[in-house]
Amino acid sequence: MDFLLVQFGLSVFTYNSDANKYSQRSYNFYVFPLPMNRKVSDSRFMCQASSIAFLANQDFDFNKLFKYGIPYLTASDEEKFVKRLEEKHKAKEESYHDIIPVPDNDKPQIEKICSRIENFLASDAKELTIDQCNGFIRRLVYQEAELRWPNKIKVENKMKNSWQCLLVRRAGTQEDEKERENQKWEKEKLELKQAVGLSNLLKKIVESEKVIVGHNMLLDLCHIVNQFFTPLPKDYSEFKTLLHGLFPSLLDTKVICQSQQFKELVSSSNLNLLINIMSKPPFSIPDVEPVEDRSYSVSRKKFHEAGYDAYITGLCFIALSNYLGTLQNSENATVLANSPLLNPFINKLPIARLKDFPYINLEGKDRGGHISWLSDTSAYIGLYRRDQAGAVMTSLSKGTVYKIQKYTKHQATLQANVPIEDRKRKLSPSEKDMKDDEESTANGAKAPEDNDDDDDEWQVATGKRRKKRKEQATTTVTSKKAFEENDAWN
Repeated sequence: MDFLLVQFGLSVFTYNSDANKYSQRSYNFYVFPLPMNRKVSDSRFMCQASSIAFLANQDFDFNKLFKYGIPYLTASDEEKFVKRLEEKHKAKEESYHDIIPVPDNDKPQIEKICSRIENFLASDAKELTIDQCNGFIRRLVYQEAELRWPNKIKVENKMKNSWQCLLVRRAGTQEDEKERENQKWEKEKLELKQAVGLSNLLKKIVESEKVIVGHNMLLDLCHIVNQFFTPLPKDYSEFKTLLHGLFPSLLDTKVICQSQQFKELVSSSNLNLLINIMSKPPFSIPDVEPVEDRSYSVSRKKFHEAGYDAYITGLCFIALSNYLGTLQNSENATVLANSPLLNPFINKLPIARLKDFPYINLEGKDRGGHISWLSDTSAYIGLYRRDQAGAVMTSLSKGTVYKIQKYTKHQATLQANVPIEDRKRKLSPSEKDMKDDEESTANGAKAPEDNDDDDDEWQVATGKRRKKRKEQATTTVTSKKAFEENDAWN
């Protein structure tokens, strides 16, 4: 995914059973991958002009994003960061015992740097900064400093104007140097924690296994997983497994709005309009107690700010859930997120623009249309929703020419194309034996003989066998009818 998630909204609703009231705390995080140092990759991302213009029209604070945006690391990037720190400390402990010969081309620069260090030691200066040197030169300077001035100076890496340089200082006592190393190690661990940034919060959310409520949140979840955890898998089944493993309890208010109980009452599932619908009968917005400096209010609208959208989503969810409670003959029902009434909606995520494929089911098989290919150019198509047949026909009429038949008509066409002589049923050896027994015992009747060599082993069923075939035909028709009603092919 080439785009960035630049704002993350979180609204925490807590129910107080004694007061029969919710309290809520909401947060709006600006997110930007600021590299702490060269140990963290320098991210590249795409922007879309229309999206930037839209955010600007919504008073999005780009300065706050770029200057104070909270960084983040995926699990693999964090592992690389820790590994590099460990390698760095290991290299310090081992010191530079393997002497690297100074190449002739680099000797003038090394000698110039060493001359500057001599002058530094002869002066009263506390430190010396050596810049404009690459990684190999820095490695040689470390080596020469240890060989020429052991226990007299310390050479350290330093960032200056986003460039690596060297800092030379006078060495202290052994205790002082040990304390300095401990402080530096703590500073590097703090840098790591800062670099992980918002990923720490997402880890806590995953560990809590709390119910997560969102509105039309499939794309949001894709960005969250890809940006804070791991790249999205290409395989669809693996994607469902990964998402369900991270977030085992998801509820999407758009899925609830599109369900049988609500689709006649909710005219629009657009979040901006949904909050207005929830404020009118038969719904009602709950009385939520705000936390000072940590809450939004519906009286001060901030649509398209992630924190406010999370807050509005929470209010809509509570209103929808409580209405489900009133359907259970309870006027003042409070339905919490873990209520069994919400089980039909758990872990189902809506898919945009697929009318016959209502949602992804993270816990089982998806419900949607069915395609069974007969050849490279023909297939049986079954719609999950019969009322979408007209929309499908309209869509198909706009493109390439298709030949469309009902399943029953297609089957009749296949039967009509079969030669009459091929419609005879060929009896199995056991049926032939039964047939011979029937010829000698059934009412003294004898079936006509057929001496045609081309019809060898073809027999015409008579007597009781004919009755049995009639029963089989009836059974077949019944099964076929049931199939047509349950899985209507259009």
